[in-house]
Amino acid sequence: MNYPAVFRYFRRLVRGDPRSWKYLAYELNMFCRGIDLTGASQQCSGISEERSYGYRDSGGPDLDKLLRTLSISSSDTVLDLGCGKAGAMLTLAKYPFARVDGVELSPQLAHIGRLNLQRFRLSHARIFCCDAAEFRDLDLYTHFYLYNPFPEIVMRPVIENMVSSLGRRIRKVTVIYKNSLLDHLVVGAGLRKVAETRQTHRRGSIYAPFSVYVWDPVAEPTPPESLVISG
Repeated sequence: MNYPAVFRYFRRLVRGDPRSWKYLAYELNMFCRGIDLTGASQQCSGISEERSYGYRDSGGPDLDKLLRTLSISSSDTVLDLGCGKAGAMLTLAKYPFARVDGVELSPQLAHIGRLNLQRFRLSHARIFCCDAAEFRDLDLYTHFYLYNPFPEIVMRPVIENMVSSLGRRIRKVTVIYKNSLLDHLVVGAGLRKVAETRQTHRRGSIYAPFSVYVWDPVAEPTPPESLVISG
């Protein structure tokens, strides 16, 4: 157990931090089920700082609230790009996705993520351990999830691979992007931002918002193969 992290969390509770109280039931559920979602730096994860950021769980109430606003059916599938320990995947799996998959560069994080999925007995979820920039088997998925997992050197080919997939298999695609620092790449690729959650400030802390983007071949006149990434 990461005792310093637990101590910091309960200290925030004592101070009356509303977000910590909102996440209390979620955190207790994960703890009781033996789920490890503690944060991890690049050094702890054994991955390059040039191609990744540290891991932090983005599952729980805020993601749950956003997902309830989306129309998700049993014909939909989702891929978490940079899934880490699969925290967001556990929340995504509460919805009727036919598949909930993830891609993770770090073998250590991928291993922990797979153990977490096993503890939830999720038979329709898997984690691919590889560089997201090199993962091109995207045609299966109708939804993509990211929590600012990597810098532009990786994000750019990820978006290019997504555009290529839209050219091979025409379909509506939804991208959920938390802390969308590279928003210009997504919008520049032709996806339309349809929603953004409010960003909350509390005693100097910033809670990263979710952005939702859609590519709809019925609503969008530009064919996927002609999309150009800006910047």
